[in-house]
Amino acid sequence: DPVDRMLEVRERSSAAGLGHSVHVDAAWGGYLATVFRNEDGSLRSRDEVAADYQSFPADEVHAAIAALGETDSVTIDPHKLGYLPFGTGAFLCRDHRVTALLAEEADYVFHGSAPKAYLERYRSLGQFIPEGSKSGANAAAVFVTHRVLPLDHRHFGLLTRQTILAAEAFHQRATQFASDMSEQVVAMVPFAPDSNLVCVAINPRGNREVAAANAFIRRLHDEMRADPRQPLQLKQFFGSVTTLRPEALGDAEMRRILDALGLDGASLDGADEGDDRLLILRHTLMNPYLIDHENGISYIDRYFDYLAGRIRMLVGEGRAGSNLGAGHEH
Repeated sequence: DPVDRMLEVRERSSAAGLGHSVHVDAAWGGYLATVFRNEDGSLRSRDEVAADYQSFPADEVHAAIAALGETDSVTIDPHKLGYLPFGTGAFLCRDHRVTALLAEEADYVFHGSAPKAYLERYRSLGQFIPEGSKSGANAAAVFVTHRVLPLDHRHFGLLTRQTILAAEAFHQRATQFASDMSEQVVAMVPFAPDSNLVCVAINPRGNREVAAANAFIRRLHDEMRADPRQPLQLKQFFGSVTTLRPEALGDAEMRRILDALGLDGASLDGADEGDDRLLILRHTLMNPYLIDHENGISYIDRYFDYLAGRIRMLVGEGRAGSNLGAGHEH
C-alpha cells in the first residue's frame, strides 16, 4: 500500500484543519522492515537492499516501508513472520491516549484512581487488551527473540531475506511451469510478488467459463488442504486459495487477468455466489529452508512437479469424462 502517499494526504489535510490519523495493518508484512534496517536502526537505501535480490524491492515498496515510522499506529503479529507463538500480536500507537478507547476497567481487578506516572499507568495491561487477563510468557518470548536476533538485516532480517529469495525463485519457477504445462492449462502469476506471498492463476486450456476454472482449482486444492479425516503426514504439500473480485481489483486489472487466462469476463455476470470471482492458488512462503542449498534440494521445484502431476491427472479425468459423455449420447 502507498503508505508514503497516505502520509502526504494527512499532512495536506492537517494544514487545512482536517487532521486525521494513518493506521497501517502490518500484521503480516511488518517484519519485512528488518531487511530495510541497519544495525543502528537507520534506513538502508533502496540500492543497498536491492543488492541482495533479483528484483526486490520495487521503489514503491521501499518508500512504503520507509514511511512506517511516520504513521500514527501499526498492528504487528509476531506469530506470523516473527515465527513466535500465537497470542503475541500488538497494536502500536504514537499517542498512547488512544489506548483509553480500548480500555475495559473491571472494578474487581483495578482499584482506586489511575496512577499519574506514565509507566505505572500502563503496567496494568489487562485493561488495555481485548482478551483481558493473559499470560505474559508469549510477550516474554518476543522480547527474548528480539534481543537474541535484533530487528535488522544482519540478524533477524536474514530469516526474512530467505523468504523473499524463495518468492523470487517461486516466481521464476512458476513462469517455467506455465510454459511446460501450456498444452494442458494456461497458468500465470497475476501479480509480481512484492513480499513473500505469491499467487498462481490456472485455467484448463480451451475453457472460457470462470465457473469451470473455479471448479478446476477447487478440485486441485482438495488435494492440498488440511483434511481432519486424514493424518497430516499423508499430504505431500499444503496450499491455500484466495479470490480475485472485480470490485476489489477494478475492471481494468480484472480484465487483464481474465484475458491472459483466456476467460470470458461476461461469465462473471449473474454467476452464482462463489463464481462471481476468480479462484486462485495462494502461496505463503515463510519457511526459510524451502531451498536447501547444502543438500541440493528445492522444495519449490518439488511442489511444481507435484502440481504438474495433479493437473495432468485432473485434465485427463476431464477429457475421459467428456469422451464417455459423448459416447453415451451416441
